[in-house]
Order: sequence, then structure tokens, then C-alpha cells
Amino acid sequence: MELDSQKPIHPTMRKCMQHLDIIKADNKTKQIDYMYVKSLLRERDMLVTSKQEPIESQIHN
Repeated sequence: MELDSQKPIHPTMRKCMQHLDIIKADNKTKQIDYMYVKSLLRERDMLVTSKQEPIESQIHN
């Protein structure tokens, strides 16, 4: 699967794509997996960010 070479790729995403190449997954499967892993990483990042907010901002929300 061709990924945008100008953006750094997350190590987990790179490993996933390597495994998909090993099992000779088709491009559609690679695309679905890429989108799924990307959404998991985004959710994780949002969770980490929300936990780092100051207590005052959490109280007012």
C-alpha cells in the first residue's frame, strides 16, 4: 500500500502494514486496516490529551 511519504508513519501502523504485506493482503484490506488503526491511534491520543487537561477545565465541562 502506498502511503504519503511526506508524513511520518506511526511505528504501529508501519508494523501492521508490514504484516499485511507478508500475508499478501489485497489493497482494500490494507486500506481498511490502515483506517482502523489510524482511528484507534487518534482515539488513544484524544484520551491522553483529555487526561492531561488541568483540573479546572475538567470541572467546568
